[in-house]
Amino acid sequence: MQADRLRRFGILGGGVFFSITGLAQPFFTLYAQELGASTWAIGLLVTLRALAPIVIAMPAGQLIDMLGPMRMLGYGMMLLIISLALTALASDTWMLVLSQLFLGASIIICASALQVLVSTGDPAARNEAINRYSMWMSGGSVIGPLLGGLVVSLFHDSLAGHRAAFAAAALAGSAFLLMLILLSRRYPHQRSEAGVGSVREVFSVGGIIDSYRWGFGLTHHRSVRFGLSATFIIMYIQSFYFSFLPLLLDHMGYSTMLISLVLVAQGLASMTSRFVLGGVMKRASLPTILTAAGFVASVCLLLTPLAGPSAAAVVIVVSVMGAAVGLNLPVSLMIMVDAVGENERGKLMGLRLLVNRFAQILSPAMFGAVGGAFGLSAAFSGGGVFLLGAMCGFSAVLGRGRLEKR
Repeated sequence: MQADRLRRFGILGGGVFFSITGLAQPFFTLYAQELGASTWAIGLLVTLRALAPIVIAMPAGQLIDMLGPMRMLGYGMMLLIISLALTALASDTWMLVLSQLFLGASIIICASALQVLVSTGDPAARNEAINRYSMWMSGGSVIGPLLGGLVVSLFHDSLAGHRAAFAAAALAGSAFLLMLILLSRRYPHQRSEAGVGSVREVFSVGGIIDSYRWGFGLTHHRSVRFGLSATFIIMYIQSFYFSFLPLLLDHMGYSTMLISLVLVAQGLASMTSRFVLGGVMKRASLPTILTAAGFVASVCLLLTPLAGPSAAAVVIVVSVMGAAVGLNLPVSLMIMVDAVGENERGKLMGLRLLVNRFAQILSPAMFGAVGGAFGLSAAFSGGGVFLLGAMCGFSAVLGRGRLEKR
């Protein structure tokens, strides 16, 4: 019964959390541009979002196993609220630097905790919960940008509109944190003997090293290696889209509201793909689904600047991209959680999100360098070519062999 409650809360929490982050984050690059940041500086700012998770990903996963996902989710929400408040109040890029560091830490903690919540129970219930979590997460990615676009469009001054969107997201985060505090008293994950001393040990130099040693030890499972490799490639692509598609469309003359609708189309396609996942899984293996999704997403990235002059073409390409990316999260999670024990799920999610953050460092860094030198369109096309090559290598090296299950 407790596992059912935890899964339901994780599903709901995923929708709320990604609605809050989606309300303002798609417009972050435009906001930074209005504050005077160059294309190169914007790429660096987005890269900073991934730096904090690199340090805390595995210790955070270990603490989730020790303290429980509900408590850690609360800590992550506090960091999110601080990040959004700093962004709303920013007067220069230095405040944006701090906000992105806090945001990166928040996302790694909250996403890991939520994924642990939905990964409890027997395999059938767990896989269903993972798929529903992915649907709600995609729903949040639809609702967030739509609400954000509405907030921004209420203001004649776009800078003021973007500030208002970040402020609204901070208020929504505060409301969710309050609800989390109330509900966590009724649905505790577990009682833990870990005290302040134990937490300090985890974040000591030796504790951090041990956390990474134990986390990387999970990669002896072929299923874990396969899932991590696939999700790295998909997250590289998604980082391009989520962070820089608004910037590309803005340079092509799209209005803020039209950019919001394009992002909504992507989110809707991602959510819709989860409804057909069950049927797809009956016709193809999980590794095949991941590989095909990676190829499709790479082609979409390559085609995006070519589709740019036509809003209809952009919606089509972005929707196909959303559907391909939408299949990655549930499928990669299903593959990996089947290979490890329940007491290792926190470390596994921390490892998975650590790999995601490496993708999110490499992606904007490459975008900033190529975009600054050759333009935004060249950055998208070059990224597509690079990812197609990476998918060919992934398919050849990791696409063979049986994946283990517990």
